[in-house]
Amino acid sequence: MKLTCLAGAALAVAVALSPAWAAEGPPIKIVVGFTAGGVTDVLARVVAEDLRKRLNAPVIVENKPGAAGTRAAAQVSKADPDGTTLLMIPGTHTMAPALQKVDYDTKKDLTYISLIATAPSMLTVNKDTKYTDVKSVVDDAKAHPGEIPYGSSGVGSTSHFMGILFEREAGVKLNHVPFKSSGESLQAVIGGHVPMSFSAVNQALGAVKSGQVRALAIGSEKRSAHLPDVPTFAEVGLPKVLSETWIGLTGPANMSPDLVKKINDAVMAGIATPEMQKRFADLGVDVIAAGPVEFTNIVAREVDTYEALARDLNLKAQ
Repeated sequence: MKLTCLAGAALAVAVALSPAWAAEGPPIKIVVGFTAGGVTDVLARVVAEDLRKRLNAPVIVENKPGAAGTRAAAQVSKADPDGTTLLMIPGTHTMAPALQKVDYDTKKDLTYISLIATAPSMLTVNKDTKYTDVKSVVDDAKAHPGEIPYGSSGVGSTSHFMGILFEREAGVKLNHVPFKSSGESLQAVIGGHVPMSFSAVNQALGAVKSGQVRALAIGSEKRSAHLPDVPTFAEVGLPKVLSETWIGLTGPANMSPDLVKKINDAVMAGIATPEMQKRFADLGVDVIAAGPVEFTNIVAREVDTYEALARDLNLKAQ
């Protein structure tokens, strides 16, 4: 009898401690404001897969493309702050308000939980174009002002701002063609619909390595370990053309500090593992791993920076 009771007690403890037997949490939705296949979407799916195990809850990714991600941000800003609706954002998030009207306050209407990773952006061209280096692009753009199109992932996106910086520093005028995601703009370059685009390294890495596009320069302070033969813009005489796409997890405003900590702890635990870091490296992104306070401060600082840049360049919100 005593052995039976002890066995029963041990089983009860094992069941209580086993995640497989624990009560499953409510479903969590991570909204992505871009179509599938872009840097934000891919990172969201990698993180969602890991969070399913750590939070013991279903975690799905839902794509809500449009308006450079601001449509999704507006939707999530109005959701219940219970942690079941989250938003994966790129650096575009702090740029968009400078170039378009948004239905939320970027600083106040979202909770910034985890800044996860970053990838520098670069100038890519179709493999069959005459452009072999940045100088050839600049020379052609000067000869044909406003005529040469370039693709971006939308008005107010990281790639759009990189195009603006390139125009300013090179003293040229290009023809901006916005797409719904970096994946779509890259496919347009591969297909020859536009001759070039500004894309995150992780998005264009496979196409560069397979020879579908050529990378002419990268918008980081040093060359990428993923593409060591591609020069920085500083090396080709345009040192102020710097651009990177960071990726972070947010939620609605007024999430409780305990809930924010729980989600951030789970994200940080995942991206600290060798398995996740290898997946990130394979995608061409670098881990940042910054928590709520630092992430919130970065967002506030960047919003102010890009609004000032838009004023300096006389860019109007659309």
